[in-house]
Amino acid sequence: MKTVRNVLVLSMVGICLIACSSDETETESINYKISAPTVNGKRLVKIKYGDEFTSIEYNSQGQVSKVKFHFKNGTSREDSYWYEDRRVIRSPYEFIYYLSDGYAVECKYTAQISDQSTITVECQDTYSYDSKGYLVEAMMAPYDFSEEGPFNEIYTYTWRDGNISHVIVTESSENKILEEYDIKYTSIENSIPLFFTYYYSNNEYLEWQGCFGKRSKNLPQSVTFINRTWVPSWDSNSHTYNYNYTFENGLITKISVESPTIKHMDIYELEWW
Repeated sequence: MKTVRNVLVLSMVGICLIACSSDETETESINYKISAPTVNGKRLVKIKYGDEFTSIEYNSQGQVSKVKFHFKNGTSREDSYWYEDRRVIRSPYEFIYYLSDGYAVECKYTAQISDQSTITVECQDTYSYDSKGYLVEAMMAPYDFSEEGPFNEIYTYTWRDGNISHVIVTESSENKILEEYDIKYTSIENSIPLFFTYYYSNNEYLEWQGCFGKRSKNLPQSVTFINRTWVPSWDSNSHTYNYNYTFENGLITKISVESPTIKHMDIYELEWW
């Protein structure tokens, strides 16, 4: 499901600022604001997808501390999160997110690119917000060091009625559009990480906790790709993903993702505790 170069990239999260009289107090308020939402007093602890699943653990402040991905071949990968003074660190690759007023404004990390030889590259992503706290632009460092040379990808977000309505991904060197898509929404309150969409580029669990500005207030109904220059062989340039949600006792327990154009469906099962 996560195709399109993991075009998910960041966006949103509502955060209330608390007046501070010292650096120590400010640090405490920032860390307090970064936390995963609960629904009816329950926390999301497991996401199942076919023969694979993801487990989520929390620290005493209700912040995501570990996300463990269990693959169908029996292997697993674990991401750990540490919350420090105006920083969040995600391992094992040491992504360091620097916060300003509770929002991530840049992320620094080291990428090792293997070709005929292995090179190490210092990378930096940056995030910009409007005066209301909505993410409006994210510049992502290159993941693909091809013969064409590395280039930044710039994600531009348009908001409408408290939701992201349009996303454009451009190549910084030529201002060429790589991807463009529209998003429509349900009336369902957005209380879960958007791991099943195309928004956040592996940052969905931090976005969920409020690291990237105000969140879209509702869950998506559909995402329609209207312009893509990078298309996988099995895909098409323009099609729509539709999202349906199943509830039990006020909790989302299943998400169905369907694309009639390519006759593809994904089903995610959610567990709460």
